[in-house]
Amino acid sequence: MYLEWAWVLFKVMLGIWIISFVARPFVSSEDQEKLRMVDIFIADKINSIPIKLLNLWLLIGTVLYFIGNFTVLILLSLGVFMFGYSVFLHADLIELNLESIYNLAKLLVNEKVTWSSATIIVATTVAIGHMWKLNLDKRQYFEKKKRIS
Repeated sequence: MYLEWAWVLFKVMLGIWIISFVARPFVSSEDQEKLRMVDIFIADKINSIPIKLLNLWLLIGTVLYFIGNFTVLILLSLGVFMFGYSVFLHADLIELNLESIYNLAKLLVNEKVTWSSATIIVATTVAIGHMWKLNLDKRQYFEKKKRIS
């Protein structure tokens, strides 16, 4: 309940802050001074966010990142296993010529398990690429933050 009220208060304060920037050119200098006081008040509130909450946010993000990596790796291994098992079921048809491989591919195309495993493999490789990019962006962010400090 308190979290909902805090969210409502945050939205109201943000709305007032944005409206104050839009209204500044149209108000008197006395009112502009009041709007500057609103700016200072809101900036003080933003700066007073405890560092512990920021550290908690980083900790939660890191834990969720590793849970996501672990889940993607499990899904990838499941997809590879399913695809390999589908090929293994038709292993007696494989000979070392192109026609037998083509016939095997025709058989595998008609199976839903093969399609779902191929979809899992493609989706997890895309997810791995996105997580790799996220990791690189995170490193660059902290290096840039360190250089600025």
